[in-house]
Order: sequence, then structure tokens, then C-alpha cells
Amino acid sequence: MCGSTRSMCSRRPEVREKVVQQVKQTSLSIVQNSISAIRRKNIQKTGCRVISGNKIGVAGGLGMVSDNELFARAENSLEYGVEYPVALSSEQQLHDRLDNLAISDGQICEAVERVLGELKRRHPDFAVSNKVNYNNVSFSLENEANLSLSHNDSYISWSFALKSSTSTGIMDTFFGVVDRKLEPDRVIEATSAIIEAYNNKVELPAGQVPVIIHQSALTRLFQRDLNGKIVGNKASLLQQKFDQKVFCDNFSVKIENDPVETFGPRFDMEGAICADDLRWLIKNGVILRPYTDKRTAQRYGFAHTACGNGAYDGVPSLGGCNMEIEHSGKTLSELLSDGVGILIAIAAGGDFTPDGNFATPVQVAYLTDGVKLLGRLPELTIKGSLFDFFGNDFIGVSSDKIYLSGNDRMLVTRLAVEKL
Repeated sequence: MCGSTRSMCSRRPEVREKVVQQVKQTSLSIVQNSISAIRRKNIQKTGCRVISGNKIGVAGGLGMVSDNELFARAENSLEYGVEYPVALSSEQQLHDRLDNLAISDGQICEAVERVLGELKRRHPDFAVSNKVNYNNVSFSLENEANLSLSHNDSYISWSFALKSSTSTGIMDTFFGVVDRKLEPDRVIEATSAIIEAYNNKVELPAGQVPVIIHQSALTRLFQRDLNGKIVGNKASLLQQKFDQKVFCDNFSVKIENDPVETFGPRFDMEGAICADDLRWLIKNGVILRPYTDKRTAQRYGFAHTACGNGAYDGVPSLGGCNMEIEHSGKTLSELLSDGVGILIAIAAGGDFTPDGNFATPVQVAYLTDGVKLLGRLPELTIKGSLFDFFGNDFIGVSSDKIYLSGNDRMLVTRLAVEKL
């Protein structure tokens, strides 16, 4: 006869999983063109899970902790009865190593001081502040079902708040990039180009000028309305539009899980990797599917797209996903048929309405030919409808990455633009 819930005859064998996250970081704080502080951290987080039947127990600890102790705590927490009725990831090994950037604290300081010194020489009327971080990260997930996954990466992030000596604000413009190479000369030239463009005021051209903007600014509505729980509860703006052509022919959105692009692991917090054919959420204008984790996919009968998220010591659940619009095969300059576009640099205070309309003030924008910044435009407002700027007004996403804008591929579309 069967005993307690944890002794059900039909239960799965008990399986143990372990998650280990480690971040080693050197962080340089910058104030007024000088390094004001250097901070180092080395944080390891270990999470242990015990899955028994359809239940899961979890426990976690910081630093060097005993696996046996964590697994014992996780097993005890099965008593809380947290449901986890999903198939466990198993029989897979994947180890991505992108941690080729090995630099000492001395090399970082020398590079940053050279950048700050040269920028001060070129632009004595501008102050550079904020941070430069060198990160070495690792993440692994393994279990007793022959699952062994790991991700190792190292990169440097430059984040400069740029402020004119005549300004009363906290900052006037910004440069930021994450890179797997230490390239101080490139940072100098990019930051200098931004400052020069900021100082060169130009007027808004007549007629409709294409808007160049980071993809995430306009795809963030999809983070909500293609979320499997939102769709499953019939609360999505796109609820009645699945399997229909809603956007233009050359508009496709996929889940991007290439660690070279995302600076994150290829696998999710459940040890799952999305199948290539299921990465497409929108293809050639047709909405195909929401993104899901295991429990959401099972509950609502959706395809599983491996978007499980959560804390190292928590139960995995549905989070967001890395969305990427398929690029056009054309460079940014090639997408600007009239030769110029409006590059949005800082836009705060805007949002989407429930029916898919978007509007935001733009504090800093530049006129560009797709290669160089030509000058700073007046403060603007931009607005449009999701179904237009990804529909007939959509131009494309650049095939080239724009270093001045965080080394991202930029989205080009038509929006209503007005001076404030």
C-alpha cells in the first residue's frame, strides 16, 4: 500500500539538482574624470533542489557551503508541498566557454586612466563619471539524471555619464558598451564622437525622418503580451491574433539564446535549451506562439521554449526572455534611404498603452547618416502604434552593430516625431 504523499506509488524517483553561480568583479567608480574607488568582489551562490514525485524542495547558501547540508535542507522543504509536475532535464552535456578576456586590476586601471585622461584633454568642458566593471562569471546546473551544463564568460562594461561644465543636470548624455575585448582607443573615439555631436546643435529635418532606436524599447510590450501566463489567462493584447499575419512580411522575432549575443547562458534555470524551430515567436509577420517555461507550457498546452527563470535558491518560474528581431541583411546606413535618421540616445518617461500605442519624450537624440553622428537634435516626443511601427512603417534592423549605441543592432522604423 502507498503511504504518505511523499511515498506515492506513482512518484518519480527522487532526483537532486545543483545550481552554482559565481561572479568575480573588479569595479572602478569614476567621479569627475578620475577613478575614485576600486572595489572587488567574489561571490559564489549555490542552490540545491530535490525533486520527488511532483514536488520540489529548494535551499541555498553563499560562499563555500556543504552540498550535503543544502540537500538535506532542500529535502526537508519538500514538506511545504510546492508543486513541480514537469519532466526534468536529463541526458545532456553542454559547456560554453567565452572567458578569454583575462586582465589584471593593474591593466584595467591603466586602460581606464588612459581613456579618462585623453577625454579630459580633448573635452575639458565635459566630466566623465559612473563605472567601469570587469566581470568573470560562471554558471552551472547539473543533476543525477546525467545533466551537466555550464557557462563561463568574461567581459568589461564601460558606463559613462557625460556632463557639460555648463549644465545643471546630473548628466547630459551617455556612452555604454559591454565587450569581450579591452579596447580603450575605441572607447575614446566613440565617447569623443558623442560629446562632439552633443555640442553641435542641429535642427530637426523637414518631412518624415526614420527613427533609430534600441530594439528593447519597442519589443518590451511583447515581453508582457507574449508571456505564456498572460496568454494562458487570456489577458494578452495579442490574444485573438495568434496564427494570423499581424505585422509586415520582413518582421520576425525570435528567442535569442546564443551566449555570444546575450552575455548569458544558452540554457535556462530548468536546464532546458529551446529547440531551434520553437525559438520563433513571430515569423514573417505571423504571431506563432508565446514564450514559456516547463510548468506554463504544461498547464496551458503551449510549446515549451525554455524561458525558465528565478533565483539560485528558488523554484524556477517563467521570467522574461531575450528577444531579437531578425536583422535585415542591410547596414544601418543602407536602411536610411534618404541618408539620415534620428538616433534615440536617452528617452525616459514613456510607455505603452493597453491597446498598443507607444509614446515617450526624448531627452537626447542625434541626427546620423548611419555611420557618424551629425549633431544633437532638440528635445522631442515620438509616438506610434505597435501595429504600425512593426507593420507598414517598419524598415528593418541593421545587420551591423553600432558601437556608439552599445554595440547593438539598431531598429529602424517610422514614428511620429515632434519637437517639445
